[in-house]
Amino acid sequence: MNTAIARLREKTDRQLAELIRREFERSKDLALEGCYAEAERRYNRARALLTVANLTAQERAGIERVLLLPATACA
Repeated sequence: MNTAIARLREKTDRQLAELIRREFERSKDLALEGCYAEAERRYNRARALLTVANLTAQERAGIERVLLLPATACA
């Protein structure tokens, strides 16, 4: 039973990390489009999730690296 719960928690943590990463990316895209209020809302939501997420140091560092990347119009 505990292993099933642990596996579910690991899966949920991975999904949460991906959600946070996508929210940060989307906030950058919205800022580039000039939708600053929505970009700020998504950024703040992602920051709030990041503070409560049970992530490894490596996962957290990867997400925080996304924040340091410059937002450009080039893909």
